[in-house]
Amino acid sequence: MFTVKKTLVWGWMLCAALAGCATSPPEPVDRPAPEPKPQLTEAQKRERYIADLLYGAERALSRDRLMMPGYDNAYDRYSSVLALEPNNSEAKLGMQAIVLRYLDMARNAAQRSYFDKAQAYLDRASGVLPDNAAVQSLVDQQREALAKPEPRLEAQNAHRLSTTALAKRTDEIKQQLAHLAQTAKEHNHMVLIVTGSDGQGRWVYQTMRKAVPGYLLRGDIQVGAPARIELLPPL
Repeated sequence: MFTVKKTLVWGWMLCAALAGCATSPPEPVDRPAPEPKPQLTEAQKRERYIADLLYGAERALSRDRLMMPGYDNAYDRYSSVLALEPNNSEAKLGMQAIVLRYLDMARNAAQRSYFDKAQAYLDRASGVLPDNAAVQSLVDQQREALAKPEPRLEAQNAHRLSTTALAKRTDEIKQQLAHLAQTAKEHNHMVLIVTGSDGQGRWVYQTMRKAVPGYLLRGDIQVGAPARIELLPPL
């Protein structure tokens, strides 16, 4: 009897101990709610948008994406800034930089006798700031220079052609022209052909083209002296 009672007592004590050790669910902890992000004012949104436009315009300008392509060019971005802030000095300077770059490209094209390309660059320069008298004056001055081009100086790396060999269309001149055509192809150079007549220049060009079948040999022909071939880097 004693043993049974003792067993019951110990059992009761064990159950009580286990009940006391049972863990209840943790009480919820009150955490402060996250502070809401400050809302930008309309003025701040506008300022950030303009800053993004100016950054993109500078990147496009540095890559000569002046007015093209339509989805990524400096002119459109600077124009958007000026529509929002007509007196934005950074955008005004950017527009002037576009004009100066086009004028520089026009001079480089004219020096290589690419007069059509030079005129196209001048047309774009004129369209950037059509109401700016100073810009239009610069463009007009350069157009006058194109209308009266100075005689082209012979480049230091020009390859002279024998006028006698040209007149006779010898095998030696054909080999020389073929070699120059291959060099132009390897380095992606454009070719300026200077000869005594336009017909002679066309023969030189056709001879060079035959030496590089399947390759579009880009170049121009100019009447002048001495007879020569100039290999020009692409514009």
